Amino acid sequence: MLTSNYIQSGVVWNDTDGRSIQAHASGILIDPHDNSYWWYGESLKTANLSDHGVNCYHSTDLLTWTNMDQVLRQQQVSIEGHPGPYVIERPKVLWNPLTERFVMWFHLDSNDYTYRYVGIAVSSVPNGVFTFLHSFRPDGIPSLDMNLYEDKRNGSVNGAYFVRSCNNQYVGISRLTDDYLNTTGLTSTINEPREGHAIFHRNSNYYMMTSHLTGWAPNAAELFISNADSLQNANWISLGNPTHSDTTFNSQSTFVLSFPSTKQPGTVFYIYMGDRWDYPNLLNASYIWLPYTFHSDTNVSLEWQDQWKLSDY
Repeated sequence: MLTSNYIQSGVVWNDTDGRSIQAHASGILIDPHDNSYWWYGESLKTANLSDHGVNCYHSTDLLTWTNMDQVLRQQQVSIEGHPGPYVIERPKVLWNPLTERFVMWFHLDSNDYTYRYVGIAVSSVPNGVFTFLHSFRPDGIPSLDMNLYEDKRNGSVNGAYFVRSCNNQYVGISRLTDDYLNTTGLTSTINEPREGHAIFHRNSNYYMMTSHLTGWAPNAAELFISNADSLQNANWISLGNPTHSDTTFNSQSTFVLSFPSTKQPGTVFYIYMGDRWDYPNLLNASYIWLPYTFHSDTNVSLEWQDQWKLSDY
């Protein structure tokens, strides 16, 4: 539940209309115009793919969310030579300052996950409706679980990157073109299969939260670190499982959000965002949001809390 004071994980969260929030495998965009929050995610996980699309919610405080409706619909997307309806998963949106458009990437696939494409859509406003542009396999590599990361480590945009599971064989990271509509080739890899990727930056280090590949069943998370000047040539070292839970509290990572600290003004803390998939009853899927604790750059923990306040960090 999200209330005016507490974040409670693993239970139903409602929007301002009292309806359950349906925004799974989510991505959060901080609006560059007013610093409000846009939450994009997969729509209700029904058995009928024809209903699937991307939902959007809006908030100014990360606690109360207004439903902005479906901003990308099943009927808009296509893969040439491959009929739908499609699996539409893990939508992520960035603001492109060059084209002044909001750019959405998402995993686009068949029901049996054999297509392994991504889709690209754009909009002039964050609440869409987004216009579908094209589908493809970035760098010619079959793509599954995916995420985007905009590198702002020095306070300005230093490029954006696409991270994904490459044919479920290894992790691949590619820099995006300046318009964020394509990739420019692999820049960094982890030569082991991982999914649920979520990259963030703290101090002089990049971190990547991941999960192993066990289908819908939860597993032990794995956090990687890279001390590099950029993601162009990052070498990744495993820090193990920061949750010390064999199931990552029955969740899978989807995003890590930096949020302004109340206790230490001028700094941020980092929020793990994950999905608690309730397979095969995916209609009951819920969310896990928890703050990371950094004991040092390489000693990181993520501890379960029944409820916690943003103002406590």
